Amino acid sequence: MKKIITSLSSALLIFVASLSLTGVAKSAEFFTIGTGGPTGVYFQTGNAICKMLHKYAIAKEHGRK
Repeated sequence: MKKIITSLSSALLIFVASLSLTGVAKSAEFFTIGTGGPTGVYFQTGNAICKMLHKYAIAKEHGRK
């Protein structure tokens, strides 16, 4: 039982440490949203996502392009 608790606490410690390191880099992050053809449903969905991100970018800088 003690071995299981030690293993779980070690895994939790590593997980928390990795979360704290994710905010270190503040450079712009580029990502792609695949949308398909302009007449398809995925194009409209991707366009709506882009509009929401752009609206959020105007209100607060998020580092995404």
